[in-house]
Parts: sequence; C-alpha cells; structure tokens
Amino acid sequence: MAVASPEPISKSERDELGAFQTNAAPIQDPCNGALLHLALTRDVTQQKEVQEMHRFLAAIVESSDDAIITKNLDGIVTSWNRGAERIFGYSPQEIIGRPISVLIPPDRLGEEPAILARLRRGESIDHYETVRRRKDGTLLCISITVSPVRDAEGHIIGASKIARDVTERRSAQEALRESEDRFRALADNISQLAWSATELGVATWYNRRWLDYTGTTLEQMKGRGWETVHHPDHVERVRENIQKALALGVEWEDTFPLRGKDGRYRWFLSRAVPVRDQHGEIKSWFGTNTDITELLETREALAKSHQELEDRIQERTASLQKAVSQMEEFSYTVSHDLRAPARAMRGYAKIILDDFSENLRPEAKDYLERIVRGGARMDALIQDVLTYSRLSRRDLELNPVALDKVVADVIQQYPELQPPRAQTNIRQPLLPVLAHEPSLAQVVSNLLINAAKFVPAGEIPRITVRTEVRHARVRLWVEDNGIGIKPEHQHRIFGVFERLTTDPKSEGTGIGLAIVRKAVEKMGGAVGLESDGLTGSRFWIELSPAPAYVDTESSPVAR
Repeated sequence: MAVASPEPISKSERDELGAFQTNAAPIQDPCNGALLHLALTRDVTQQKEVQEMHRFLAAIVESSDDAIITKNLDGIVTSWNRGAERIFGYSPQEIIGRPISVLIPPDRLGEEPAILARLRRGESIDHYETVRRRKDGTLLCISITVSPVRDAEGHIIGASKIARDVTERRSAQEALRESEDRFRALADNISQLAWSATELGVATWYNRRWLDYTGTTLEQMKGRGWETVHHPDHVERVRENIQKALALGVEWEDTFPLRGKDGRYRWFLSRAVPVRDQHGEIKSWFGTNTDITELLETREALAKSHQELEDRIQERTASLQKAVSQMEEFSYTVSHDLRAPARAMRGYAKIILDDFSENLRPEAKDYLERIVRGGARMDALIQDVLTYSRLSRRDLELNPVALDKVVADVIQQYPELQPPRAQTNIRQPLLPVLAHEPSLAQVVSNLLINAAKFVPAGEIPRITVRTEVRHARVRLWVEDNGIGIKPEHQHRIFGVFERLTTDPKSEGTGIGLAIVRKAVEKMGGAVGLESDGLTGSRFWIELSPAPAYVDTESSPVAR
C-alpha cells in the first residue's frame, strides 16, 4: 500500500508541536497471520530542554577562567574543568578520582575536614582565601567558594567548588600595603608636620609629628579640627586662602602660627599640592608644615643687627666726614702756614746770594745755596704729600682725555724735557683714554721728569712715549735710557718715600711714583715697569679707552 509523504513541517511549527520519541516493532496478526507494526510515541520535550540546559551549563563551566570542581563527601574529585587544569596544572585524567587533598599544602591539611563538615551541615563557604599547591609544587593564593550539591530528594551528595587564582591580586595588595607602610614610616619620621585631605579639603590623616606637636588625636583633627590649633588672629585668613586653592585646583602656600601641646605658638611655612588621577582630576591633597620659627627669629635678629650696623656706619660716616673735614682744614694749614716759612727761608737765602755774594766767603755761599735747595725740596715735598693725600680721599670723575695734548702740554711746561737738554720722541698718534685729566697730567709729568732725571752722568736723556692696545685697554709707555732699576728693587719703587739713589743731582721727594700708582688706581687702571737694571727703564700705565675709540684687534697692537 502506498503511503503519501506528509508535508514538511517548519522549525517554528516543530517548536510549537514539541518533541516526541516513537519506537516501533513488527508483530504478526493472530487472526490472519498478517505482518503488523506496533508503534509507541511519547512526549520528550521537557527531557530535551533539560539536555540543552545541561549542555549550555557544561559549556559555561568549560569556558570559565576559574577552576570549577566537584567532589563527593569523601573529598574525591568527580569533575575538573579547563580552568582547573590551567590553574593547578593537572589534567582531568590525572586528578578525577583522586582526593582533593593533593592540592593542599601539608600545613593546611586541616582545612579540608572542616570544609566537608560544614558541607554535610548544608552550609556554603563564600570567598575563603587560602593557599593551594600546583602540580609543579608552586604555591598559589586562591579564593574559593564551596556549595553543597543535592540529589533529587534534597540529600547532600557532594560539593561544587569555584577557585580563583588571586596570587597577583594578593601580591599587588601586599605591595600596596608595604608601600603604604613605608610611606607612613617616612611621613611619621620626617621633620615636617604632614597631612592629607579629600578633594574637598576635608582632612583625613595626620602624621605622628603633627599629633605629637599639637598633643591631639587623629579623631580630634579629622574634618576641620585643624582650626582648633590655629591662632585666632590668622585662622580666617588661612581658611580663605585654602578655599581659593581648592576652587582653582592650584598649589597652596601660607605662613601662620600653630599652637603646640605646651600652649605656645610656633610659625610654620605650610604647603599643599593636589594629587591627580590619570585623567587629571584631583583625588586628594597632601600637605606639609615646616617649622620656621628659628629662621624668622634669626631673620629678625639679622635685621636688628643690620639696623644697628647701619646706625654704626652712619655714626662712623659722620665721624669720618668730620675727620675728612678736619684733614682738609689741616691740609690748608699745611699748604699755607707750613709752606710760608719754607718759602721765606728760601727767599731770604736767595736775596743774600744775589745782593751780597761779593762780600761772602765761598763757604758761606755754599751754605746759602744748600738752604735754597733745601727750601725748594721742602716745598716740593709738602706739595707731593698734599697731592697724595687728596688722591687718597677723593673720587675722580672720568672723562675722555686726549693723551696727545696732555703729553705735549707737559713737555712744553718743563724745559728739562726739551732740546737740547733732552730728546723726547712721541710716536703719534697717542690713543685717547678715559681719565681724570688733572690727575693724568700729574702722572705723565712725574714719569717724564723721572725719565729725564735718572740718567748716567754726561748722557742726554732720550725718552720715547707711545701707546698700544692690550686686552681692550690702552697702555701708555714711557721708555728712557736711564740708570735702570734692578729687578729685586722693582716691587718697592711705587711705595711712599722709596728712593733707590742717593745722588744729590737726582734728588726727589720719594713720593712721585707713589702718586702715579695712587692716581692710576683711582682712575681704574694699573701701573708697572720693565727694566734689567742696566739699560734704562720702561714704565707703563693702563687705562680704559675713551668711548669714541673702538678696539677691533684681538691681540696687542703696538703704536
């Protein structure tokens, strides 16, 4: 008999119809012996749903990173997922059927009986942190959650355990704890008072130094307790400055007194910086207070000492001004009253020589000539002393000076520098300098007169004057053919009353070269000489060039 094929049924229709299981078997009809089929059909929809759910849960278990393990009430492993294999190193074939105690270190074997006892009582264990051992012996920090497994009748037949490796987390927590311990140890032992606050400025922590200094507790200081140890004259200002820093999110700095546990106030320089997260948001504030009381006291003492020193300086200045005034009066007295007798003595001696020489014996004439020379030397000595004294006391105003004119004027003034008595050679041009012209004229005249004076007997003085640039300064040379100055005496030559010759024809006051050095130094220059002690001397002075003169040479240029 032909049987028509049924129309195909869609998935949605099959879902609505449910799932059925049919079993058929052939049998023989006892009446006519025909072959028949007996079929039995039953609804298995719920069974298939359960199977699907079991497969879904199994997939979740296998894909979990955590170790998911089941064991019976004797502690024998009955299931083992991939997460357990990754964490503990055992494959399912190696561990299923073995006691779970193979994962427990010897010093923790007592944990398993206690866990099984709690399971038998129907208790669960949540997030219990302990230590377990891998197949290779490595110890792991794990967090376990254990729940009892019941059968259809509700009897406890085993346990389901979820284990998570928290070794890295525990290590990070330990590192963080150690870091916090180190920070607190450091913060408690620094010399400053230290504290931290929330992003809103509410204090949450103070170091030991703060609590020891103020004599307070952390509970007393939290929040705005810090205001209780501030001086009432400053607390409002401090509060306003803190609020400004909080509002702007900028570093805060202030100076104010804080009360110690002894009731006395000390001054502190206080700073706080915002602590930001990776997004730049302020999460907290960290601050320090540095005791600057001694610094302020030292500063006040220094200010007081400075004022006292200023007062003393003013007193000394007034005294010196009075002394200078008296010295000037004395100088006037010397120049007027002391020189007058010397001039009179010299004048009378010359009158006797001029008017009565024919009546005088040669011996008397010699004595009178000595008086004239002595009077002249005394007058010159007084003038040189006064010149040196004035140079020591006064400041010189410097201006551009033409050396050509100064040298020419000096030569014109002194006949002993002119032919036939001397040969003076000026190598033109002489570079202009920055100087005090009267003092520079004194310097040039002293050098030229010395060059003409100290020559061997019978020799005509030959003097050369020239300038050159040395290291951005103008050096004036005065060279002669005189008796020279031995090297061992050159360090004395610019001293007061230093004379290296006793020749009556070369008499001097012994102050001329001291005046040269003093005047040149007052004009910001330097002085020196070169001589071998046999073939003349080469004196030099160095001064700044006049502003109009620009030195374009990098090395000395002879002129």
